[in-house]
Amino acid sequence: MKTIKIDKYYKGMIAHRGLSGIETENTVFSYLAAANHSYCGISCDLFLSKDEKLILTAETSLLKFGLLNLDIQSFDYEELVKYSLVDRKTENINHFLYIPLLRDFLSICKAYEKTSIIRLHPSLKNINLDMMLKKISEYYDINHCLFISEDKKQIEYLLESVPANQIFFHHLELNQINDEFSNKHKVNIYLDKKNIDKEFVKKCHLIGLKVMTGQVDDKETAEKIVKLDIDYIQTSILE
Repeated sequence: MKTIKIDKYYKGMIAHRGLSGIETENTVFSYLAAANHSYCGISCDLFLSKDEKLILTAETSLLKFGLLNLDIQSFDYEELVKYSLVDRKTENINHFLYIPLLRDFLSICKAYEKTSIIRLHPSLKNINLDMMLKKISEYYDINHCLFISEDKKQIEYLLESVPANQIFFHHLELNQINDEFSNKHKVNIYLDKKNIDKEFVKKCHLIGLKVMTGQVDDKETAEKIVKLDIDYIQTSILE
């Protein structure tokens, strides 16, 4: 299976959870596949194991991976890593696929010179964010990382250590309160694709904010969004 090509002059494509249209999402396989393509960055989803290891998954249960309906946070990482995941390509269990650690992701982004886009789970506390920042300093460079959060308290805490232009506030709803928060703190905006329009993007750019949109896998839709002058598009298969 190959990626689907779009406008070759657009440089804001981000591999959503790695090249997850081909490989199992949020795995070393998906990150490496994305690293070997032209994406400017690779996104991951940061979560915690029971023993508070920084793991990468958008799921709270193993059910989506074709396994039992088990709560991921009920396992220490040494136990969790024993669960092999289903390979997206074959739909069979692959013993080389497992939920990785943040350091695995950062090491790949560093080796292949890709921007790391880290989406924060709402359950992450300040102490967990401190752990994340420490790992980034050990395995990569904070200047090559972007962060996405829907939690205002997380963002306010991150702003003590991270420049505002590296943070994206996920507007779950389009309303004045969310707009005012982004404007006040000068943090960028992450929107679902259905909420993107040219006037909104233009307004954000006029006050110095960038705009990123969530997963877009349809070529025609992506090319329309590109014309809105959006900064970043996350995708699992387009390139």
